Amino acid sequence: MKVVFRVALVVTSAAVLQIGLFSQVPVFGVRAMVMLLLAITGGMVLGPDRGAILGFVAGLVFDLLLITPLGLCALVFCLCGFVAGRFQSSVTRSSRARLMANVGVGSAMGYGLLVVVGWVLGKHNMLSDRLAVIVLVVSVSNALLAPIAMRAIRWAWDQPRVSAGVGYGY
Repeated sequence: MKVVFRVALVVTSAAVLQIGLFSQVPVFGVRAMVMLLLAITGGMVLGPDRGAILGFVAGLVFDLLLITPLGLCALVFCLCGFVAGRFQSSVTRSSRARLMANVGVGSAMGYGLLVVVGWVLGKHNMLSDRLAVIVLVVSVSNALLAPIAMRAIRWAWDQPRVSAGVGYGY
């Protein structure tokens, strides 16, 4: 029960930050996607199965805040959490720089998948001429916020720090 409460607290806090802070402070007209960050870092910390669950929950909350087809972000973020977890399980040595790079690349691929799935579902306005700028800003902002999100998710799921060999031990 403690884990459920903590995860709900982290997801709710991220949603409040998404709407209250990051949507009010656009960079080059683009807003950061903290909920996608939760999905990717959730997969990296918790593994593919729990990352998919966290991604689904974060995406569903994000869907409720946006005017998109219900389940669009939930589907994409679920896949992002799973893929990030599978990728992380194959990495034998990690560092903060690798964490940030992996989150940046994962965010770019996740947003690209979101645009493709949205376009298939009829949201043709997601595919714009500013796509490169959007992907760049989302990737860089998520990469910079990755260490904070990693700590929050580790706290929420009661994951101990791993200092030798595998994982992010800082």
